[in-house]
Amino acid sequence: MEIEKLTDMEIALFVSNHIRNPCEVVVLGKIHNIRDFYLRLARDVMPALKDSYAIEFLKSVAIQYE
Repeated sequence: MEIEKLTDMEIALFVSNHIRNPCEVVVLGKIHNIRDFYLRLARDVMPALKDSYAIEFLKSVAIQYE
């Protein structure tokens, strides 16, 4: 997948899916999800998006999990 060819909505959908369903990692025998990573990614990527619908969609998902 070439990120340069993704639409703003495709980026928003990709990041939001990982916010809603984060991967889990095991550290010292404890399970941790990496939702915080994807929330930071959402904050970092939003300023680069031009599609207002994609921005609002990603914001609405991020707000639910902050």
